[in-house]
Amino acid sequence: MPLLRTLPLSTLDDAAYDRLWPLLDEGERARARRFVFEVNRREYVAAHGLARLWLGRLLGRPPAALAFAPLTPQGKPGLVDAPAGLDFNLSHTDGLVACAVTLEVGTRIGVDVERGERRIGAELATAMFAAEELAWLDARPAGRSGPDLVTFWTLKEAYIKALGLGLSLPTDSFAIALDGPTLIRDGGSLPVGQACRLWVRDLSSGHAAAVAWMGPAWIEGKGQPPTDLVMEEGLADLW
Repeated sequence: MPLLRTLPLSTLDDAAYDRLWPLLDEGERARARRFVFEVNRREYVAAHGLARLWLGRLLGRPPAALAFAPLTPQGKPGLVDAPAGLDFNLSHTDGLVACAVTLEVGTRIGVDVERGERRIGAELATAMFAAEELAWLDARPAGRSGPDLVTFWTLKEAYIKALGLGLSLPTDSFAIALDGPTLIRDGGSLPVGQACRLWVRDLSSGHAAAVAWMGPAWIEGKGQPPTDLVMEEGLADLW
């Protein structure tokens, strides 16, 4: 079951922030101190604190005792002693942090969040989006300069992050349709025997969140598709 927990930073007061700091290990605290701007430091502490609290709850472990493995070269996080089936991913943007989790063996997950009012230039879309996506945009009244670009971008980022490939995967090598949304061409990036399900949600905080979940293929009668994305917000029930 794919899970998404978000934390709007507008709800993170100083008292809650001070409770998150002791949960981090020395390496996380050292990295947090290196941020020049306080807003970036708070985003980092909020994201890692959220992950520790939520993973601790899901796994029945003390949040401060969790040992995070070094990030992969592509930026994929993990736990040193992760149970079979655990995969998780973090994302943050101005005003929001998020953590997506899957606990089923053979599955993986990715998440991306963006401000709803963010705009992506038509030139960037032309350079980064797949031909099918550009054709769909060209048929829309706003063309390649409307808000649908952000939706495409979050979905594509979530897909890449679920694969754990980072920028090594060209963003125009696979295509997504916003109807569904659905992966309509994987360009060989999706592992054999795996299928992908996508979600995009508009949040009350004014952000957009996209989640990509991959697991054993349910097409052609093989296996069962995942239940719908389960979403939760905030820290109140995690302390």
